[in-house]
Amino acid sequence: MTDSCPLVTIAIPAYNSGPWIVPAIESALAQSWPQKEILILDDGSTDGTPDRVASFGDRVRLLQARTGRSSLARQELLQEASGEWIQWLDHDDYFLPEKIATQISEAGSLANVDVLFSPYLLERWNQGSVESCLLQPIDDPQDLPRTWLSSQFPQNGALLWRREKLLALGGWKDLPTDYYDDYQLYWRAIRAGLRFRYTPTPGAVYRVCHLESLTSSNIPEALRWRARFVQEAARELQPLGKWTRPRRKAAQAEYARILRVLDRLAPELVEPLSQEAHSTDLWSERALAEAAEPHVRWLVRLLGFHRACRLRRFLRSLEQALRSARRRAFPPRGGRAPGDSP
Repeated sequence: MTDSCPLVTIAIPAYNSGPWIVPAIESALAQSWPQKEILILDDGSTDGTPDRVASFGDRVRLLQARTGRSSLARQELLQEASGEWIQWLDHDDYFLPEKIATQISEAGSLANVDVLFSPYLLERWNQGSVESCLLQPIDDPQDLPRTWLSSQFPQNGALLWRREKLLALGGWKDLPTDYYDDYQLYWRAIRAGLRFRYTPTPGAVYRVCHLESLTSSNIPEALRWRARFVQEAARELQPLGKWTRPRRKAAQAEYARILRVLDRLAPELVEPLSQEAHSTDLWSERALAEAAEPHVRWLVRLLGFHRACRLRRFLRSLEQALRSARRRAFPPRGGRAPGDSP
């Protein structure tokens, strides 16, 4: 392959992907970039995914394994890839036809770059149809730590990696968890000094629609890990003199978002994470107020985050008790209130 037209491996990890794997593969095959291979790893699917992949014949290469972890599946693909560059594609997402070609064109020379990254499109589904498809912008793509701390780093499909650099980095090996495995890899690359280049045109589409992911199946645990990663990044940046005001604000806003969601889903995690935030310069009452829902923002500003949370929990428990009492006092016609013992 020439430097101007390198081989790109489009790598797709798949597990019980249902019919979504078909449009994902079709979007990979439809890439206008001429030098490409499509590599798919089926990780022990039981829903017919291998048969759907096999229907594409020799236009794709199918690997089969039982890793049980998305990070290990990606590592297998990384090691088997032939391309100089590797393009990730999750089995339920897809690309616009010019994704790779546009990204490489906008990068200019590839001689001094290891990772290309772009904004992406977030496609939300509701009841079987597309509800919205919105651009996910990156405020300051030149400040990689700030972008990472603020969760604005793009989804896997929006990046293009030089394969040898990703291998030298260790790839997806030895990650402590698969929660936010992409963000763990990005931080590993930033710390190692890989050369990132921003390309402004979106070409990857991330679907939020149907299949339960590892993160969505246990949001509190995923957010606990995300909080831990932000803490570790803060501890690394501070002694190096790299804890700039924009990065600090981005990290505090991200931590506030985490605490807001956990207050609703797993309030028992809020206090220990709050204590850790104080010790790592991640606590900000202002950020917590800005992250609050608009209708309670005034309450957080007035009482502070912890008092506002306690009051809201009390009001929620009171509301639940009143509902229960109302159901018992006015049971549905013809029987007991739902949940009553016979």
